[in-house]
Parts: sequence; C-alpha cells; structure tokens
Amino acid sequence: MPYGNYEFSKDMGAIRADQAASAKSLKSIEFASGASMVFNGLTALNAAKAARSAQEQIALQQEQNALQQAMAEQTARHEFSMWRQTPEGAAFVDWQQRAAALIPFLRDRDRSWQSAWAGAIGRARAATPVDEQRRVAGQPARLRQTPLKVLSIVAFVLLVFPLVGLGLAALTSAFSNGQQAYQDCLGNVSEILTRAECEAIRPGNPFVGPIVWLVLLAGLGVLFTVLRRVRMRAARNDRRLADESAARTERWGFDPLLTTGAWYGWHESESFQGYADRLEQLVRSGATTRPTAGQLIRLQVPTPWQPADHLPAEVNAFLATVQQENASLAV
Repeated sequence: MPYGNYEFSKDMGAIRADQAASAKSLKSIEFASGASMVFNGLTALNAAKAARSAQEQIALQQEQNALQQAMAEQTARHEFSMWRQTPEGAAFVDWQQRAAALIPFLRDRDRSWQSAWAGAIGRARAATPVDEQRRVAGQPARLRQTPLKVLSIVAFVLLVFPLVGLGLAALTSAFSNGQQAYQDCLGNVSEILTRAECEAIRPGNPFVGPIVWLVLLAGLGVLFTVLRRVRMRAARNDRRLADESAARTERWGFDPLLTTGAWYGWHESESFQGYADRLEQLVRSGATTRPTAGQLIRLQVPTPWQPADHLPAEVNAFLATVQQENASLAV
C-alpha cells in the first residue's frame, strides 16, 4: 500500500506530540530537581543556623560562668581585704606569713631525716654477707612456692583428657564386639581353630590407657600440692633467718635487710606527726574559712631526739645538726 501524504502528516503529528510530552516531562523533572535543591539548601541553611545558635549559646554560657566566677573571686578578695583589717584578720595574715616560712623548713628536715636513715641502711646492707642477703631476698619465693603451685594446677587440669578418653571408651562399641568375637572363638576351639589363634584376635582394653594417665596425673597433682605445703611450712619455721635477723638487729640497732627507711620521726612528740600538712592546709584555706585567733595552729619547731650510741653515725650527725639549729633559733 503506498505511503501517502496523509499518513506522513499523521506520523509527523504523533512525533511532535511525543516530543511535546517529552519536553513537558523534562520540565517537570527540572522543576522537581530544582525544588529538591532549594529544599536541601534551606535544610542545610537551617542546620547551619541551629549549629551557630548552639555555639553562641555555649559561648554565652561560658562567658556568664566566667563572669560569675570572676565576680565571686572579686567579692571574696574584697571580703578578705576587709576582714584582714579586723584584729582576727590581721592575726591570721601575720600567722600565715610565718607559717609559710616554717613549712618548707620542716619539710626539709623530714627529707634530711629520711636521707640520713637511707645512708645508714645502705652502709649496713653493704656490710651484710651476701648469703644472708640472698636468703632474705629468696624468702618470699620460698613462702609462695609458685612453681609447685603451677605444676599441681597443670596436673589437675590435664585430668580432663583421660576423663574424656574414658568417656569415649565407654561410648564406643568396638570393645564389646571384639570381646564377644573372642569369647565365640574360645567356644569353638578345636583342632582347626586353636587357642593361639583366638588370643591373636583378643581385643585390648581401651580403659587401661586413660586409667593409667588418670592415676598418674592425679598422683602428680597431689604430690606437688603436698610437697608445696611441706616446703612452705619449712620456710615459715626456718630459724636460721630469725637468728640472722636478730644478730643484725643487735649489731646495727635495726635489720638493714628488712628496713626500708626511717620508721619514726626526728622529733620526740608524736603530736607533730603531719604537723606541716596541717599548717599548709590552714594556710591555703584560711582566706575562705577565716579562722579565729584561737583556731590558729601554734607555730613551733619540734624538739629533736638526742643523739644516742645505739643510733647510726649518719642519724647522730643529723640530730646533732638539728640540735645546733634549734639552739640558734632560740637565741
């Protein structure tokens, strides 16, 4: 059939209609895409504004807190400056200045006291026989007996394997079937089937191996445990260590192998224990607590021990120096 002008015009109209529909669809897509971009942009803008607003709020809060703290400190300084003009405040300021000078003085004496004892202990240790030092150093290990403890634990843990072997032997039917065949063979022993041939098919007992290991490991675990207890008891009852410690104490006045530092203060009064710490605490907190004159700690230098013959030379030298310093302070 010939393709005429009418059909051609009709097809062209359809093509133009499709093109128009496609163009309309493209415009719709472009509009939707543009709207989506605008929406995303607005969302991002709102998120940025919210984040900026939150940061501004945090900065404002921090600024307010800093301002309040500064005002509180200023108020406290003002109140303290007013209080220090009162008799009690003036007494505290005077006490605070003298206490601030006394605290490092006392702490320096504490350090010198510890240093003197450290020197004396080191000298005594150097004069102690090496065998005694080795025995004292090894005593904690003798009391613990860690290797035997580990061996006993390992032995008891390994008991799991023979127990598993016994369980497997009980579950398998190979032993019972083989034993039945062996019994049947014995029942049919004749000139053709000899007993030796029956013995050749006699099955082994699968319980023997696990039982042997079970007994062996259990015995080793018990042996290691008992041996550990015996050695620990022997270490606790070792009189040689006690006798050697008594001899060292009699010679030096202390046991240099068991003493790590001064075990008492350089002053006679027990009430001065922690004295410098109490002074420092009141020096720091007095501006806010505002103590009365009766609450102020009395400032004084503790009376040191007198040098003695039973004390090491390093300790006596320190005590002699402290005695001279106290005498010069009293003048």
